[in-house]
Amino acid sequence: MNISSGKLGASALVYTGRCRLKSVVFVADEAKFPTITVEDNITSAGTNIRSFGRAAGGVAATGGACNFIQKWTEEDNLICDNGIYATLSAAEGDYIIEFEKL
Repeated sequence: MNISSGKLGASALVYTGRCRLKSVVFVADEAKFPTITVEDNITSAGTNIRSFGRAAGGVAATGGACNFIQKWTEEDNLICDNGIYATLSAAEGDYIIEFEKL
């Protein structure tokens, strides 16, 4: 069963157990270019699972905008053994992380 973090606007601990990352929805404030990093840990000192945003050289929408929806399937197997922590580079956007408890 998929679980949503709800809308978050700052770096945050999303989940503390073993889970599978399913999706990240990210909306940057107008004319701002924050990045978001999803960590496999309960703090920002984890293993970088995915980084997003133009400044991070990661995934960006057409035209370089930072607004996107990124989804994965079970075949992608993005397992977080130590929980999920999301690091937002600046308080210039909102995000929702969807995951499945394992």
